[in-house]
Formats: sequence, C-alpha cells, structure tokens
Amino acid sequence: MLLIQQQWIDVGVSKFFEIAKSKKMNDIERLLNATFPFVEDLLKKYGEFFPLASAIQTNESIATVGKYDGEDKPKPDEVIESLKDGLKKGAQNGEYKVIAIFYDVKVIDPNTNQKTYAIAVLVEDQNETTSHTLFYPYKLIADNEILFSIGWKNSKENEIFIH
Repeated sequence: MLLIQQQWIDVGVSKFFEIAKSKKMNDIERLLNATFPFVEDLLKKYGEFFPLASAIQTNESIATVGKYDGEDKPKPDEVIESLKDGLKKGAQNGEYKVIAIFYDVKVIDPNTNQKTYAIAVLVEDQNETTSHTLFYPYKLIADNEILFSIGWKNSKENEIFIH
C-alpha cells in the first residue's frame, strides 16, 4: 500500500502542485492526503465507491461530509448534487475554507486517448474563483491492489464558493 500511495503522491498530486505552491494549495494537498487513503481502501474492498466529500473547516479541522437517503445503491450523480448542496450551505455559513468531492468515473484519459476508470476529485478553495477536478486513472490488479497512472486536471469556475 505504501508504494501505491507514494506513487499517487509523486505522479498525481505533485504534478498538480507544480502549478502553484501556496498556503491555499497546501490546504488542498492536506485535504487530499487525509481523504485519499479512505477512498483507496473502499476501492480495494469493493471495487468501487460512492461519492463522498471532505472539507477543511475554518477552525482548521478536517470534516467528512456525507449524505444518506436510505437507498442502498443511490445514483452517483444524485449523491454528488446532494453533496454540492450541503457544501454550498456550509460555505455560505462560513463553515468551510476548502472542500473536496471524491467520485469514481470512467473517462477518456487525455494522456492515452483510452477509456479508463479514474478517481475524480473536485477541489475548491474559498479564496479562489477557479475549481479544479483532478483525475487519478487507475486499474485494479491482483489481490485488489490499485495501479495508478499519470493524472490530469480540468479547471472551471467555482460551484461551491461562489463569489
């Protein structure tokens, strides 16, 4: 696990953080490092995971943000929208300074032009107007280990911290 986790940090996050090194980016990195191992564990145990979110609160603690409506197999898009709604309310109330929503997707990898599974992570900072979706392509291999390849990111206007 340590090798795979180290590979994720070296390949995915470090490439993203070459763009800007600042306190804000360190908060995002801290949030990713706190939540990503849990997502990896879910993938290893179940081969998938339902969307989940985490946030750095204004008091610097990290909170897990979730929504359960009683369904055993909720639609991922509905869960993501529900998480966004909850995070928006928390942001408007001044509870969060950085948020991340983690979800499992099948996308075209721009590095290979092939379909792949990826962990997607929408990240936003209250002091920025741009959000980033980070993609970490993966394959489940023998013994439910995860092999990550080179990630990428997409950027757009914030959805949670609206200025």
